[in-house]
Amino acid sequence: MIQATARVLQNRIELQVGAESWVGRPVVAATGAVARRIAALFSTVYEMRTAAEPETVRATVSYHPKKDEILIQIGEQKWRTQSTLFGPTTFEYGGLTYSIFEKLTGRFSILRGEKLIAEGELGFRSCAIHDYPVELEGFLANLCLGYLIRSLFWAQ
Repeated sequence: MIQATARVLQNRIELQVGAESWVGRPVVAATGAVARRIAALFSTVYEMRTAAEPETVRATVSYHPKKDEILIQIGEQKWRTQSTLFGPTTFEYGGLTYSIFEKLTGRFSILRGEKLIAEGELGFRSCAIHDYPVELEGFLANLCLGYLIRSLFWAQ
């Protein structure tokens, strides 16, 4: 199970990915202590680090509100979600197309074609994804972070 929790006053998002702990921190370019803290509250770009290697950036996840798009970058590789007005959000990973169907209750399903791959739930400052294939765990953890960044942005 992947569980993400936003610690807004601490300017970080904590992820529990299986038995591993990850931490997402906002990327801020402002100068000055107060300006950095305020900018971090409104940031839509986060760097992911693991508890085992806190100095190494594992991934960068960002949300772009004008396109309603989540961008995940791991090393040189990039993945984008594509939103449609009344249809599902889609993304490509490993040469396959996935669809995310969201409900107004905060629950969502991730499908590959007609097959259910994972289920998730977006709550108040939290996001969880469960029942997923192990080979998608790292990517889905970053996607979970992106959904949480999106919900934090729209809650402002």
